[in-house]
Amino acid sequence: MLVTEPYTEQVKVWPKQGRHVLAQFDDQTVVVYQAYAPAIGRFAVEHGAFGGAFSYARMSWIKTNFLWMM
Repeated sequence: MLVTEPYTEQVKVWPKQGRHVLAQFDDQTVVVYQAYAPAIGRFAVEHGAFGGAFSYARMSWIKTNFLWMM
């Protein structure tokens, strides 16, 4: 289950400088947001690796947070 809380509370515990990947984790799972087309996601889940419609030539990056995207 993905745990959420208001941005105003979460930003208080984020690092104040540098580059960071923010994620949630437990003993078996790590959850990081990355936007891909559904076909890319399906291929990755089915094959355990990127391929199919995914291109290593395209720029791919992890978004810093939801509000940054707005």
